[in-house]
Amino acid sequence: MNKSHHTNKLNDGLSKSKSYDEDSESCNVDVASMMGQARSSVRGAMSDADSTVGGGLVTPRTRRMMVGEGENLENSTAIDDDDGAMGGGKSRSILRGFRWWSDVVSRVSRSASSLLNQHSPNLNDILDGTGDVPLELPRRGVHDSIPEDPCGPITMSIDEGNEQEVFALREEVALLKKKVLELEEERGKEKSSGEMPEQANHDVQHASTTDINDIPSITPIQMLRPDQISRYSRQLLLNDGFGVTGQKKLLSSSILVIGAGGIGSTVLLYLAAAGVGHITIVDYDCVEMSNLHRQVIHKDVDASKRSDEVGMNKALSAKQAMLSLNPTASCTALAVMICADNALELVSKHDVVVDACDNPQTRYLLNDACILAGKPLVSGSAMGTEGQLTVYNYQPPKASDQQTKRTACYRCLYPKPVAAEGCKSCSDNGVLGMVPGAIGILQAVETIKVVTGIGNTMHDRLMMYDSLHCSFLNIKKPPARPKCAVCSTDATIKTMKDSETSLENVRGPSVCAMPIPGNLSAEQNISAEQYDEVRKQDQPHVLLDVRVVQQFEMCALEGSVNLPLEQLESQLEMVGELSKGELPVYCLCRRGIASAEATRIIQKSIEDGNAIGVHSVFNIAGGLNSWVNTVDSEFPQY
Repeated sequence: MNKSHHTNKLNDGLSKSKSYDEDSESCNVDVASMMGQARSSVRGAMSDADSTVGGGLVTPRTRRMMVGEGENLENSTAIDDDDGAMGGGKSRSILRGFRWWSDVVSRVSRSASSLLNQHSPNLNDILDGTGDVPLELPRRGVHDSIPEDPCGPITMSIDEGNEQEVFALREEVALLKKKVLELEEERGKEKSSGEMPEQANHDVQHASTTDINDIPSITPIQMLRPDQISRYSRQLLLNDGFGVTGQKKLLSSSILVIGAGGIGSTVLLYLAAAGVGHITIVDYDCVEMSNLHRQVIHKDVDASKRSDEVGMNKALSAKQAMLSLNPTASCTALAVMICADNALELVSKHDVVVDACDNPQTRYLLNDACILAGKPLVSGSAMGTEGQLTVYNYQPPKASDQQTKRTACYRCLYPKPVAAEGCKSCSDNGVLGMVPGAIGILQAVETIKVVTGIGNTMHDRLMMYDSLHCSFLNIKKPPARPKCAVCSTDATIKTMKDSETSLENVRGPSVCAMPIPGNLSAEQNISAEQYDEVRKQDQPHVLLDVRVVQQFEMCALEGSVNLPLEQLESQLEMVGELSKGELPVYCLCRRGIASAEATRIIQKSIEDGNAIGVHSVFNIAGGLNSWVNTVDSEFPQY
């Protein structure tokens, strides 16, 4: 073993320690990654360094090692100490101690250097995140490589300069540990409080839009990229007409999805995973905790838990989930309500429209817009334990002349909107969470079939799904109505304004629900706060809860009497017995709509003389939702 070999081994710790300063010039700070990747290894090395120096393994005494040329390192090493010469086993013990210390310094240097190389351009970025006033640290001297003298002994001393280096390193380690702990504590507070860094907040706020012009145009795909072949390889292998041609059609298409709720959740995820060129998500609503049992595209952290909280916009939440599943997907999140003013423009910018909404007004608007723009409409709905699926305004490309007869549109099947049917919603009647999910998956399949032209679409059939019996019933759709208001040659709806006019009394989205009957006087509509004063003053009265039994059993105000709206007219005598001709009757429901109708029925009966014994009747505007928002935020909201 030659001197050069020994020199490199003994100098290993100090030479690598020098790289600590040199390598720290080309790094970038990333607090989250720093604490996640380097904390355990750096703390281990720091702990070793602290115990080494604190334990007195390095003393202020000066030692000198001389290694003779060509001699065995362990047998021919002499160490001179202030106390006298040492040799034999003791010298070997000290040499091993020096080696051990050199290795500790090297480990600390490598760990700190690795940390800085990954996360910061210099040590000051770690120790002072502001970057305005650099934190001055004591600099430690670092020896150059030990000179090699082929004719003489190799010497290396640990004197006061090296001693200062050790303590400088110790101080650096302590400061670095302190900064890591501070940053970790700060990040923990952000996580527990739900706060986000300023840049992240900025990104979230600007990830959704209300500008339809933000929707990009799609360029037809001529050739699949290698990453696309890898990602979509399993559907490229299909031998029933999809393959490479189908995938290129899919990547060249744009699809509009209205609604990111229970049905939209699975539609959006599967379309994003399948490789649609661009998907536009339209939903004005925000995520609530009651949505999560069926709207699986959203996260609990993004949902509002109390009445005074506002969850994340559903379109934005869905977009984030889609990009998490497929980062190559192109998505636009529109936090707007579909209406007559924007429906036609939105529909015209896409190849296929997917109806995943939850109200009849939007369904009619989309049907009319698709007819006017000549776009296919894939429609799905779910309620309770059942669901439906069909395709409107589409003809297969391979259909013969005899098969090109126009099939019924939504208005052909339901020519007259029924206000009573419009009152049915998941929030009022409930829904089994898996049902809208299943319908959404089937809609995604139909959408892909329409885009690629494969298979037999549901354009001429209406599918009905019964989850309790696991049955699928296909019903052949009738031909288009000769006098349909929108799709016939004698159509009366020729613009979206005409469509809007025809839907004045049809239930729309929840924020613009059925209007309260106009024949109620202002005195008969009282707020939740006004009714709370009645309760606080212990004024005798009757509280009539007109919700369905299932809702009443979920939660109810103390002292209320349940009489569902559909039974009210046949039970007016019971209302009179409760009122006794003296007590006013206050009608209550979830949103103030059914209670308004109940108030109207009772008031008319009073005027007609049929509600014997009823003193007076009032409607609590806004219902239990208003009660939660203005009186008792702890009351269950659903």
